[in-house]
Amino acid sequence: MKHELAKEVVACLPKGRTLFHYSKDDYAFLLLHLLSKKEDRIHKLRGTSAGKLLQKPAVKAHLASCHDGLIDPAMVPRQQNLPEGRAYRLSLDIWGDDVRYWRDNQVSRKGVSLVLQLNLNLSHHRKLKRCVDMSEYDPFRSWGHPVQEGKFPTLSWCRLDLDLETGEALIEEVQTDLLRDMREVVKTAYRKRKEKKKRFRQYGGDFDTERLITLWEKDFSAHEKTWHEAMLSAAITFLTEEIGMKTIYYHTHESGRFLKRIEGALPPKSLYTTLPKQFCFERTQDAPELLKSEKSWRRKCRAMKQPLEFFRMAV
Repeated sequence: MKHELAKEVVACLPKGRTLFHYSKDDYAFLLLHLLSKKEDRIHKLRGTSAGKLLQKPAVKAHLASCHDGLIDPAMVPRQQNLPEGRAYRLSLDIWGDDVRYWRDNQVSRKGVSLVLQLNLNLSHHRKLKRCVDMSEYDPFRSWGHPVQEGKFPTLSWCRLDLDLETGEALIEEVQTDLLRDMREVVKTAYRKRKEKKKRFRQYGGDFDTERLITLWEKDFSAHEKTWHEAMLSAAITFLTEEIGMKTIYYHTHESGRFLKRIEGALPPKSLYTTLPKQFCFERTQDAPELLKSEKSWRRKCRAMKQPLEFFRMAV
């Protein structure tokens, strides 16, 4: 997307603290709320990609209160507010300010990305700081990626491309650096525990072995289980409620690798297969207009030598 449009979107949104609460499977209620606006008959939804949502115990309990087999979107809870739920802070940024180097920024077309960041809250960050001495260097600092640092470091992010005229959005990327790096440090911590080492150094940080293991087992392992659900839920909420998008596309593993010119190590395949299917995106050869309108689109299609596929959700 054009840099000017990205700046306009950021400038128009409310400033200040934006909290996002998430409990496991909250995404099912988010999707039920969105999809029931188009089809409110429960028996009809069962025959669609949304049918699997209706099998979740919490959703079943809600459907039992629906009258005449109809879902009222206004009555669908947005969050379950479970005790194990997490509170995150959201922030919005722009990735790829220098458009001259857009090919190096893993964007699908010339321009920049909007970046929605799911950040740790202050409580999370304080717990993390108790486990590692960051006075010399932050071991979880992420170079060359669209993350926020400081008191509210980015847990994960979602890069987005938008076209306000067509009402389309393309999810370019869903990723976490912090949890990936923390998993590696925790593996080391378990080894150091066996060696009876109270502290160890890794990624430039000085870690307390037992405190880190405790933090992982009691707190951050829960983040790991749901970060992808929380991130994509936050992105869909942002796109539909704040921006008013009607169609959301999501890269397949193949289209993302080709259009973003990814060489070398590829992103986890599950983020471009399992995750969009979990969220009821449907696979299609119908590419978003925001890409097809590019002068180079036909040339790219010929170079691919096979049909490009995407995931799509119409809301």
